Amino acid sequence: MSNQNVSVNTDQCKKAGKTLKQLNVRPEFYKRDFLNIDADRETQLRIYFLSVAICQQTHHLFHKELNLWGWEYMEYAFLQMLKEKHPLLNPGYLGICLESDIKSYLQEVFSYDGKKENCTLDRLDERVGMLLEICKYVRENYKGNISAMIDSTKGKLLSNGTGLYEILSHFTAFSDPQKKKITFFLKLVKDAGLIKIKDPENIIPIMDYHMQRVLLRMGCVTIIDPELQQNLTDRKVLPGDSEIREACIESVKIISKTSGHDILKMNDFFWPLGRSCCNETTLCADNKCIKQPCTFFSMIDIPSHENCIFENDCLGSRDEQYRILWEPMVETHYY
Repeated sequence: MSNQNVSVNTDQCKKAGKTLKQLNVRPEFYKRDFLNIDADRETQLRIYFLSVAICQQTHHLFHKELNLWGWEYMEYAFLQMLKEKHPLLNPGYLGICLESDIKSYLQEVFSYDGKKENCTLDRLDERVGMLLEICKYVRENYKGNISAMIDSTKGKLLSNGTGLYEILSHFTAFSDPQKKKITFFLKLVKDAGLIKIKDPENIIPIMDYHMQRVLLRMGCVTIIDPELQQNLTDRKVLPGDSEIREACIESVKIISKTSGHDILKMNDFFWPLGRSCCNETTLCADNKCIKQPCTFFSMIDIPSHENCIFENDCLGSRDEQYRILWEPMVETHYY
């Protein structure tokens, strides 16, 4: 794939895939509490569905006492809600309550001490609107059951308008044309053993901003247009990122095929790498990871982590022009 602005570097993708072939995710990652919820199937699906629905642009989401950032905090918060039998996990209730109620709930849940003024979850009005839309629709069409909606797809992603990608795309929270949130939800429920996909060939790889940054710096995706490259380096807000994201998705398909790892597992390798080792600081140049403990080392089964495992493949480890590239800065609720 290539166009006048962006292209996929197939050779670089294959190099990354060959290195990835030697790696595995630590088994305990799939044994964590969030994937082994002690509850009925409906409650499990409800937790995964609603948590993913409101998980976008979580740069500032932080629990200072537990040192939890972003998605880690999201998992913790929803597990706490389960223990407390919180009304946020009841779509029937959410469908009839007020926006101000949901906003207050979110402020309390995503505050380290339960006080609304200490909430670190931003874009609250946006997230509240998404929850209300989802829960009203599920209440009116599936008697409040997330499981009934998911099961109506019969394990298909695409099926003449009734597949998972097709049904969930009608919700604002899941309207991304590249299906990032839907595929992330799919990954969670598949890892938890709650669903079997009958048409895995239709899976669109998860692609978030951490993964884009890694793929750009590694050189798996090449920016051809000089102005676009400068805008990425300068972290200027762009009107969109579809070209870059589509190229990143194509590059991940090549990496997955070369490595032999399932397409859904690509997120498990590249998301923690971008989150910890290839962020504001880089392990290859700064000899440190921005997250402590390092997310990549916590998730990937490697004996040590003094050097980035992709250092020999990565163009950014040798060329600062690649290393200082940043993911596209866009205003979006897609990821």
